[in-house]
Amino acid sequence: MRKHVISGLLALLFLLALPLPAAAQPVPDESRNGHCSITVSMTYKGKAVCGGTLALYKVGDVAEDDGNYSFVPVEEIQADIPEFGDIESPDLAGKLCKLESKLTPVTDLPKKVGEDGNATFSDLTFGLYLVVQKTAASGYGKTAPFLVSVPYLYADEYQYDVTSQPKTDLEREVKPTAPPSPGGGRVNELVKQCKKEFGHPPVNVFQLGCVVSANTGPDTVALVYTGHPRG
Repeated sequence: MRKHVISGLLALLFLLALPLPAAAQPVPDESRNGHCSITVSMTYKGKAVCGGTLALYKVGDVAEDDGNYSFVPVEEIQADIPEFGDIESPDLAGKLCKLESKLTPVTDLPKKVGEDGNATFSDLTFGLYLVVQKTAASGYGKTAPFLVSVPYLYADEYQYDVTSQPKTDLEREVKPTAPPSPGGGRVNELVKQCKKEFGHPPVNVFQLGCVVSANTGPDTVALVYTGHPRG
């Protein structure tokens, strides 16, 4: 009986010493190559943002090395970017956007964002893609360029129809720059006159073009000129 127990323990130790098989790496379904899609969903505070246009460019091809998959720059930009590095870096998307003129868009014309806030690019081959907003929706600022890969590995499964939701902001108000005053020379002349007569410059320039001294009574002067006010 003791011999059987010892034999059983030795067999168990032998099994524990054997190397465990490596977990199988997911492999893309090659039949989906050329049948992928990217949907860009434009929203702001949970609501769809319709309008504006988006362009899509393929910037990377898939490379396989012993079961590991990565992206290499397409031929058109290899002289500028020999390798990608971190494809999640926003700096990379910005660099690629500067090379937009060397890239061929996926569609002849930019895609319009529909009423549901979506724009879908279909029949895509495996690769890394750059999304560039060409025109923004009315009242909204342009979304920064970003990268999307297809297929996309999520929870150990490849996704062939990918949806991306970039950040959308309201358009920032741009304060208009006041035009140069065509009456500036005349104002300076009147300011000099005020200094000469009253010993000090005027304190206010009114919108209607009146330059008024700080004093009241007989020491007050109002001079009118043609042109825009100047502070």
